[in-house]
Amino acid sequence: MKADGYGLRQVGFLTALLHGVAVAAPAWAVDDEVTAEPPAGQAVAAQPHQVDLGANFDANLFEQHGNGWVLRSGVVLGRRPGRLSASGDTGTAARGRSLGEKRLERIETACELTAAQRRRLQLAIESDVRRFVAEIDAVRDRYAGMEVNMNDPAGQKQWHAFQQDVQRCRDAMRGLFETGSLFSTILETTLDDEQRRCLAAEQAERRSFHWRSMVLEALVKLDDQLGLSTRQHDLLETELLAHEPRLRTDESALARDDQNLRRNLVFLVLSQIDQKKIRAVVTDRQWPLLAVYRNQGQAMRSWIEQQGVLEGKP
Repeated sequence: MKADGYGLRQVGFLTALLHGVAVAAPAWAVDDEVTAEPPAGQAVAAQPHQVDLGANFDANLFEQHGNGWVLRSGVVLGRRPGRLSASGDTGTAARGRSLGEKRLERIETACELTAAQRRRLQLAIESDVRRFVAEIDAVRDRYAGMEVNMNDPAGQKQWHAFQQDVQRCRDAMRGLFETGSLFSTILETTLDDEQRRCLAAEQAERRSFHWRSMVLEALVKLDDQLGLSTRQHDLLETELLAHEPRLRTDESALARDDQNLRRNLVFLVLSQIDQKKIRAVVTDRQWPLLAVYRNQGQAMRSWIEQQGVLEGKP
């Protein structure tokens, strides 16, 4: 993005004011969804395999949960998709601010903020949002008006590059206010010791609640398949809860609601538990199928990590 002078001065002003520091997929797969739905208010030529990547950028960044993909086919006629400026109140900026405000609301629920603390954190959110918008606009501009033929190898190669760029933008959105952001830095120096303790406890409670629900859901499936005894069920539940992964607890982790993802995350954690401990409590009949689920979870590791439900890696 080529930010205007005003936008750049604002970012510098906010950062200086807060005394912060500078913040530093497969090609054309069978599960890619291609529709004939045109972008709102724009005409589309009848060329189903000709795709305007610029017109599909926001749909794939903001509308698809986890690692889903969609392509609205056809060539966009007329104007190119509008680029959103860092000072805009819609699109990318609005999405970033919404995520920031929801995070701020959760912090206030966990530990009451003073007006000065809230204002300081709001300024940090705004600075991070402007940085985020600049990053996203730079990628969006790269694809503005770019039309590719999905039946052509060169077009498929460009689609693969598009997927990689969008995935990086998704990761940037998920980590917008996490470690390395101005917000994260300012939060540490803004809260007092008691507030930090309350916030950490609330986040741990939220994470444990979500993980327990995933574990119980997966154990219902295992029980249907294996016929678990009470002892077996209790041991598996205890071990899985003891190996709780670092789940993201904010609204950007929407893929957490994907039942298939939830189940496979449990199987991935199951695969990391000492095999001897699990093997000792299941029968010869049950073990082969349980081993299949363990292997399935391990095989899905890369896919799970791409879905944005974990802070770092499980």
